[in-house]
Formats: sequence, C-alpha cells, structure tokens
Amino acid sequence: MLWKINNKVRAVIFDMDGVISDTQQVHAISEVSILRDYGIELEAEEISRKYAGVTDREMFQEIFTNFDKKDINLDMVIEKKWKNMMDVVKGRVTEINGLKVLIERLKANELSLAVASASRISFIELVLAELKLRDKFDVITSSEEVDDGKPDPAVFLLTAKKLSIPPENCVVIEDGVSGMIAAKKTGMKCIGLVDDISKDYPADILVKNLQDIFNRDVY
Repeated sequence: MLWKINNKVRAVIFDMDGVISDTQQVHAISEVSILRDYGIELEAEEISRKYAGVTDREMFQEIFTNFDKKDINLDMVIEKKWKNMMDVVKGRVTEINGLKVLIERLKANELSLAVASASRISFIELVLAELKLRDKFDVITSSEEVDDGKPDPAVFLLTAKKLSIPPENCVVIEDGVSGMIAAKKTGMKCIGLVDDISKDYPADILVKNLQDIFNRDVY
C-alpha cells in the first residue's frame, strides 16, 4: 500500500466535485439549464468532460464566445448558478463510493488531508458539512482564492502552502482533465479517478474507484 511504504507522501489533496461528492453532476445540470436560457444546447456530460475544475467565469465566457453570444452579464449568470446549486444540494449530497474508508486509512497513516476545488468556499463547506467530513480535512482551498482556475496550478500551490508541505510531497486525486493538468504542473503526483482507465489521461495512475488506490503506487 503506497501510503505506508512511501515516505515521500505527506499529504493527499482531494478535488471535491466528483471525487468527494456526486456534485459534479449537479454543477453540469445547473449549467445546462442556464445555458439553455440563452439558446445554447450542451449535454451535461460534455460540460463535465471539458470544464470540470475550470472557474465559472472562464467556462461561461468561453462558451458564450464560442456561440457568439455578446453582452452577457457574467456576474448575474454565475450568481444564478450558485443560487440553484445551494438550493439543490441541501440534504441531497452523496459521497463517492469508498470515500470515508479511504479517508480513515489515510488519517491512520498520519497524512495531512486537503480539499482544492473550483467550487466556492461556501459550497465546499456545505458539502463537507452535509457529509460530516469537515473535521477530516486540515485545509480547504477554493479557486475563489486565486487569480486563475484549473488547469492553472495556483489552487494546488496555495493548498500546499497552507499545509506547509512541498508540492513534491503531495498527491492529488482528481476526476477532471483540467485538474490533472494543474496537479502535474506543480510537480505533484496525480491519481485520476475515471470511468475508463483504458483512455489516455494526464495523470500518473488511473483508478476506477477509490478502493483501487490502495493497490497502486504513484512513485
């Protein structure tokens, strides 16, 4: 098991939506609904695949530009999305299968744990509270706190700084391509949590579920 035999690993940084909770789908469904109001038809799966981990502003700006939609009030669009998100998730958050067992095993090995997410701080706190996991994480970081979202590495670098642990001693668990790219840019090792491990992803190893992590070594 990599956590016991490899003393290079001092911290594990979790993406949230799609790694800790099922909320990535909630993001995408909310975004599909809002875009439809502007005459843009995109599938939730397509949005998740391309924009998971990307900031709302960057995502909406790119989509509206691609569809030649002008003079859109991005602040209003983003606020509408987050109002929907906060209303929808209360009492409905589900953890990703195997998460709590993984967390307990990592804590038993005295590793620091953190969350680094594109979601707002208030949403991260809500999700962790709903899952009764807030006390398990030493640090939480939102892309709100940095200038650029994933695939820029800033959110992961800030998380490492908050943990007081060098990036090379951190492992990231990500389900989004943008997040995997961001993690690798920092020098951190990255575990990709994906449905199809036969596909090519920018991660060091790929797993289909969180339990598989214990059978793999990223160094």
